[in-house]
Amino acid sequence: MLLIFQALEAILLRTVSNLSHFSVVGMNIVKKLINSYVKLIYAALYSENCKMSRGCLTLLSAMVAQGPDSARDVCSHFDFNNKYLPGLLKKGFKKGRTDVRMACIQFALSFLVAGDNALLAQVLELKGCTSVAFLPCEW
Repeated sequence: MLLIFQALEAILLRTVSNLSHFSVVGMNIVKKLINSYVKLIYAALYSENCKMSRGCLTLLSAMVAQGPDSARDVCSHFDFNNKYLPGLLKKGFKKGRTDVRMACIQFALSFLVAGDNALLAQVLELKGCTSVAFLPCEW
């Protein structure tokens, strides 16, 4: 499943950057993931496997990067009040690789650069969303 998440992330990031003429394909992938596979995304996100959680967060960041419309879709379907979400900030690798906390920060910041002022205000109003970057590491 991690390999599928990484492949979808790569496709989404390419449709944003140098394959922008395929942006409709990227939006369709985002809509399909949100509407059909959200339970699978949550299962991967809150799994015990750090690589799986990190891969899921980077996929979510790529989904938000598709543009303001996809960012609004992800924001409206993602449960920011899930009781397990703060626990992701304590997961990580100790070998210098990108950890889950960094992927959480990347996901939060992806909303800030999405280009939609109303979404920006909505995300900034979420309790604790912007403070993830300033929490101390507890490894």
